[in-house]
Amino acid sequence: MSTTCLLSAAISQAEPKYTTVFSEPMEYCFEQTSLRGGLDRTIQDHHLIVPPEDHFKLGDVFVGFRRKSEPDKLWLYGIFGNWIDSNDTQYLYSRSVYSMRKLEPVIDVSIFLDPTDVTEFVGDGEIWVGYGLRKGETSTEEDSFQDMMDNQRYYRLWQIGGSIEKNSTICLTATQMEEDTGTEDVRQAIVPPDNIPMTVP
Repeated sequence: MSTTCLLSAAISQAEPKYTTVFSEPMEYCFEQTSLRGGLDRTIQDHHLIVPPEDHFKLGDVFVGFRRKSEPDKLWLYGIFGNWIDSNDTQYLYSRSVYSMRKLEPVIDVSIFLDPTDVTEFVGDGEIWVGYGLRKGETSTEEDSFQDMMDNQRYYRLWQIGGSIEKNSTICLTATQMEEDTGTEDVRQAIVPPDNIPMTVP
């Protein structure tokens, strides 16, 4: 059965408006991490690669910020674009970037969607990305976060001011493209053919 990998975080209930079927499978390649602008106006996107054994399992995606000068303190990037202390038990809203969803093979994670000044964190701040699994519909985000920590499903993406640590070129083999114009943004879905794996050179 073919798998659809959405290359955008946006969600729409509408059916795709246009489908283009390719005459033969084609390869679509892109950088795993995008870092644009200077340190005073940083924009960063990342594509989280989910291992095959966890494809389409229920889980959550987390983005963390940590300072080397305060190694025991972790901040999580919440759904409202704010950073939340991971130990804050009073905060009512989600601490994950994507909460309780089926984990697609490639997940587009916007870390700094708007230009952000990170100059004060150069050499000290770090960005981490990871995901945790939920055992079922009754599992909580806290369970998923603990699963991520226990199974080390996270990695340091960027030490601010340094080079990106996860920046492979990702290539997907596709048989068709779906373009949804039902929302303000235009999303593309790459549909790989059966039994052709995604490669990360």
